Amino acid sequence: MSWSLTAIGKPAPVLAVLKADVARNTCSEPEQSIRAAVMDAIELALNAMPEGYAVQVNAGGSQHRPDSTKPGIVNSLKVEIVPIYGFAE
Repeated sequence: MSWSLTAIGKPAPVLAVLKADVARNTCSEPEQSIRAAVMDAIELALNAMPEGYAVQVNAGGSQHRPDSTKPGIVNSLKVEIVPIYGFAE
C-alpha cells in the first residue's frame, strides 16, 4: 500500500488537515505505526513554528513484500516540511 499527505498554509490548519487525512484511512502494519510516528514528528515541528509563518508539508510512503514466499517487508518514506517566508493572507 502507499499513502501521501500534503497541505500548505498556517501550521495549525495544516496540522488539522493532515490529521483528518490520516484518520480517514488505515494502513497495514508496520506502515500504520510508521505513519503515526511521522505524524508525531510533523506535529512537533509545526507546533514549534513561529507565529505568522506558513508551511508546506509533503509526506508519503509505501510498503510492499518483495517476495510473498519469504518473510520481510520493505518500507519507503519521505517527509518534507518547508517554511514559506513572506506569506501574505
